[in-house]
Amino acid sequence: METPYLVLKNLFPFKGYKFSVLENGCRILIGLKSRRKCGICPSCGKRCRSVETEYERTVRDLNLAGTPCFLRFAQKKVQCTCGYRGPEQLDFVAKFRRVTKRMETYVVCLAEKMSLKDVAEVTSLNWKTVKEIDREYIRSLLPSISELVITRIAMDEIAIMKGHKYFTIIRDYDTGVVIKILFGRTYEETAKALASLGKEKLANIRFASLDMWDPFIRAVKEQCPNAELVFDKFHVVKKVNEALDSIRKKQFAKADPDERKLMKHKRFIILSRESNLDRQQKEELNMLMQSNEKLYKAYLLKEQVLSIFDDKTSTFDQIKERFDTWFSNILSNQLEEFYAVVDTIRSHLYGILNYFRYGMTNAIAEGFNTKINIIKRRAYGFRDLEYFMLKIYQSSLKRLP
Repeated sequence: METPYLVLKNLFPFKGYKFSVLENGCRILIGLKSRRKCGICPSCGKRCRSVETEYERTVRDLNLAGTPCFLRFAQKKVQCTCGYRGPEQLDFVAKFRRVTKRMETYVVCLAEKMSLKDVAEVTSLNWKTVKEIDREYIRSLLPSISELVITRIAMDEIAIMKGHKYFTIIRDYDTGVVIKILFGRTYEETAKALASLGKEKLANIRFASLDMWDPFIRAVKEQCPNAELVFDKFHVVKKVNEALDSIRKKQFAKADPDERKLMKHKRFIILSRESNLDRQQKEELNMLMQSNEKLYKAYLLKEQVLSIFDDKTSTFDQIKERFDTWFSNILSNQLEEFYAVVDTIRSHLYGILNYFRYGMTNAIAEGFNTKINIIKRRAYGFRDLEYFMLKIYQSSLKRLP
């Protein structure tokens, strides 16, 4: 059976120190006394025989049985032959830190799942201290991003605050790791972010999955000369659904009281795929479509274009013909709400057709946007945007082996 001394020795395995309990009440204070007369140089790693002075430090350590624990020790100020002059190197606490390294690790683990306020309450540390520990840790992870060999990227924006304020997020398509985050979504900002990756990395990029936002398109074309653009099918579907919803609203506004009762609370059914509806929802949809011819035509056109994106058997030329047929059906039915969608798809058809060539979508980015919103809600919003960016980087780095 281990003696109390051996138990404490295992709890504080700091080489070159002997320890003693100085306080044991509302807090535990452990005194550490160095066995060495010289200190280790943090620059060259050699022992320094020249010690200028010693100064006392008290740092926070992990709790013991729920009681706050502190370490008190004398740190040497050394002068080394390599030219270094300053505090000696210590294995258990970083320079100028007020907590031990293992306490920092504990704080970092909590901060990944909890808000800063919650971590501060659990650890009895100031929330600013918690934030700086977490910030420095995440910064230490970022160099691993530069080592990635990137051949495919995905770009998307996410609203981060009111007033049309956005983050543009550029990710490695294959690993899902965020490689760049920029505040804004203009051409200048996007081009600058891409250029910061370096010409060699940009030349290796063969595919870029993005939405049909012209500043993104221009920046990728200029900065990634070898990249094929693939426009995300979900953004095309979104525009089609917006046109259908516009017709639904107009028809609802013109409907008589009986028709309004039939149309009320049917938005979800109208915008959903028919294949995703249950039997009762399909019956409700059929009743609604029988009573409104224009809405019925618009719904069929929505289903028609979605079926094109589901097509896995047609040849490339047949896919193009199906799009041409869809364009003609819209014009022949004179559905003006779809005209803007037709113009958008026609002008970006080269990138939409690349979806059928390469099968790339931004689905992974859409799921990651949900994770970003969870991070934002957990912190009740971020005033420090640089720290918010770091938390986004951290959440994606889990994908690295």
